[in-house]
Amino acid sequence: MRHQPMFKKFLGDYEFIWGPVKKGVCESSYYHFLTSSEELHELDITLGYKTRNAMNAARGKGNLYEQILIMERIAGTHAFAASLSYCLAAEDYFGLTDKLPDYIKLIRMFFAELERLRNHIENLSEISGSTYLEVPSSLYAYYAEKIKQLSSEIVFSRYLMGINTVGGVRLNNVLCHKFIDNSNSNNDSNIYNNSNNNDIGNDSAANFKCFEYIVKAIGSYITDIEKIIKQNSETKSHIDRLKTTGKINPEIAEKLHAEGIVAKSAGISRDLRLKYPYLLYKDIALKPVLYNDGDALSRYLVRIGEIRQSFDILKICFEKLTKNMSESNINTDDIYGHGKNIINTGKLQHDMRSIYNYSNSDNNSDGNNDSNSGGYNSDVYQNLFLSGVPHGKYGFGSVESSEGPIFCITGRFDGKIFKKINIKYPFENNFKVFKHFTKNTMMMDFNINETSYNFSVAACDK
Repeated sequence: MRHQPMFKKFLGDYEFIWGPVKKGVCESSYYHFLTSSEELHELDITLGYKTRNAMNAARGKGNLYEQILIMERIAGTHAFAASLSYCLAAEDYFGLTDKLPDYIKLIRMFFAELERLRNHIENLSEISGSTYLEVPSSLYAYYAEKIKQLSSEIVFSRYLMGINTVGGVRLNNVLCHKFIDNSNSNNDSNIYNNSNNNDIGNDSAANFKCFEYIVKAIGSYITDIEKIIKQNSETKSHIDRLKTTGKINPEIAEKLHAEGIVAKSAGISRDLRLKYPYLLYKDIALKPVLYNDGDALSRYLVRIGEIRQSFDILKICFEKLTKNMSESNINTDDIYGHGKNIINTGKLQHDMRSIYNYSNSDNNSDGNNDSNSGGYNSDVYQNLFLSGVPHGKYGFGSVESSEGPIFCITGRFDGKIFKKINIKYPFENNFKVFKHFTKNTMMMDFNINETSYNFSVAACDK
């Protein structure tokens, strides 16, 4: 049964309920307001209408990649960041973090920033719509859709799903067939299954063109988006509606552990890429995008700053990839020998084969259960890599998404999957901040407040 809050009422106050079914395709959340005409005195938020028990579903899967698919589908707009946090946690558990080659880290950074950039542009559309600027809102949405179509064209997924895997990325989801020579395009073995080649060979040119194609396309979009931003900044009604709306007190926001854009808009520097750099972010001169007013306008401006920042990182990643991949001996043969993953040669490839060979083998296929083996077949059990993983060990992965940190913890690997797994999004914290600072604001500004926070109810209802 849904919790009924007990609001202290005064003469002229009345309760107003909105949800869980709302307009359009809005996610299911229940808002319970106490208001007197225009001023909002109290707000209670109830979530959980679409709880899917995703973690239990992940624990019931048959291998690591199936668990990744679950992570990606909790909240589609943050699919890449979520799957990356899982992979980083798994790699931390198996001790692979320092063994990943730079080109894998750069590819992951490239798509992580592409997802961040797309989400920010999409939110600019929502914020513009909340101030009734329908033309700019439609234009922002148009370019967000163009990026989704670009992603689908290049990696076969509008939301960048299916790229990450433990120990690398899936090469066939990174290559774009339109850039591969026609003489090879009809022969999959020439592209993916040529186990006689130890490097990408002629397909490296397709990789470079693929990333170059993305950077050039995004560059043209950013040029047009900058024009829209300039026009919006000159629209007084738009700026006035955002300014001072939903103002955040930095001290209270600190206590409530505000994350991501919400924290940065109040002058709180919280960015895992800076504080706890992962992948190759430590090699980039990254500065936080901060504003101190803590209002909806600040959140709007932080997003604009991060759009520019993410595009700069895309260009840096492409430049480093061009240099790194041309100098590296890249093995296209995946852990199954099918050429679908980019993974490093040598120790990393040996370690990954040890994991996946067991994950795809029949344990005790003769029906005998040897309790002394601890659940592992003899080949895997004797492997120093797996036997060196303590049973009580946990892996931890953290990624800075467009809205804040995504944390993932993994443990109790049984040779096939992680039996202990959990993921946390930033929205749980930011909902508390939103609930606190929306009080005593105007009801007509509620939509502006909500869109500037850019919540994902699906991430909370996992």
